[in-house]
Amino acid sequence: MTGWLGVAGLLLFAGGCATVKPAFDKSDPGSIAARQRLEPVQTEPHSFPQSGRPAPALPSTATTPRAHVEATAFSAAPHNDLLVSELEAEKAWYKRGGAGTLWTDQGNVYTRSDYRFAAMSLGLAASFAHTDVDEQFRKWWQDDVRSNAWDDFSHFTKPFGDGYISVAIMGAGAVLGNLASETRIGNLSGEWGRRSLRGIAVGAPALLFLQAATGAGRPGEWSSESDWVPFKDTNGASGHAFMGAVPFLVAAQMTENRFLSGLWYTGSAMCGVSRINDDAHYLSQVILGWSLAQLACQAVEMTEADRGEMEVVPLVGHGGTVGIGVQFRR
Repeated sequence: MTGWLGVAGLLLFAGGCATVKPAFDKSDPGSIAARQRLEPVQTEPHSFPQSGRPAPALPSTATTPRAHVEATAFSAAPHNDLLVSELEAEKAWYKRGGAGTLWTDQGNVYTRSDYRFAAMSLGLAASFAHTDVDEQFRKWWQDDVRSNAWDDFSHFTKPFGDGYISVAIMGAGAVLGNLASETRIGNLSGEWGRRSLRGIAVGAPALLFLQAATGAGRPGEWSSESDWVPFKDTNGASGHAFMGAVPFLVAAQMTENRFLSGLWYTGSAMCGVSRINDDAHYLSQVILGWSLAQLACQAVEMTEADRGEMEVVPLVGHGGTVGIGVQFRR
C-alpha cells in the first residue's frame, strides 16, 4: 500500500502537464479569427456622357500618388522580413512585459487580491492558533491518523516543498518551453514554468513577513505552542505548504477541465498535509502557507487576463501576398 501512493502522485503530477493549456497557443490555426487581404488601390478609368467634347485626361494608375505610396509600402518589405515580423508578434504573447510583468504581479497581489479570502484565511488561522484547535488537531492526527502509509506519502510529497527542488522543476519547465517553443508540450511546459516562478516571486516576500510577524513556533518547540507572539520565531506560516502548492495551483488555473482542475487543487494541499503528518507544522500554519500560494497565483492569473484579448499582426500568405491578421487570446 505504501508504493502506490508515490507512483500515483508522480503520475498525477507528470500526466497533467499534457492537459493544461497556455493562455495563447501558437500552434492553433483557429487563433487567427479573421484575415483580410490588402491589395494596392487600382484607379479605374471613368466614363463620361457623350457631349461632343473630349473627356478630360486622367492620371494613370502608375502616377496616382495614393497607388504609388501603397505599392511602395508593400514592395519595400521583403517576404522574409514579414515572416520574421509575424513570428515576433506571436512571441509577444509570451514575452511581453519582462520585469514589468513581475511588477504588475506584485501590484495585483497587494491591490486586487480577494480580500475576503485573505481575511477569512488569516482569521481562521488566528482562531486556530489562539485556541485549542491546533493542539487538539495535532494530537488527533498523530494518535489516530498517522501510519506507515501516511509516512510514505509524506516522504514522497515533502520534496515538492523544498525550495531547491521545486524551483529547479519550475525552471526546467521554463527552459523546456524555450527549447521546444514550436511544440505544444513545449508551450505548455514553458508557460507553466514561467507562471510558477512568478507565483513564487510574488508570494515569497509576504510569506517571509508573515512567518516572522506571527512569531509562532513548531509543534513542541516551546510552551506557547502555536500562539502568535510577534517576531519571537519564524514558523508562523509553512514555507513547504506554500512552495508545494504553487505549481499545482498554476496547473489548475491553466486547464478548463473541471475534473482535472479539482485534481490539481487537491494536489496543491499534499505538501501541507505532509508537514502536519511529520509533526513539523500546526494546521493554522499550513492554512497560511497554502492561502498565500493561492493569492499569489491569482495575482499572476490577473496579469495574464489583463494582457488584452486582441492583437493585430502582419501576415504573409502563399505567393507573397500580404495582409493583416487579428489574433484573439483566450
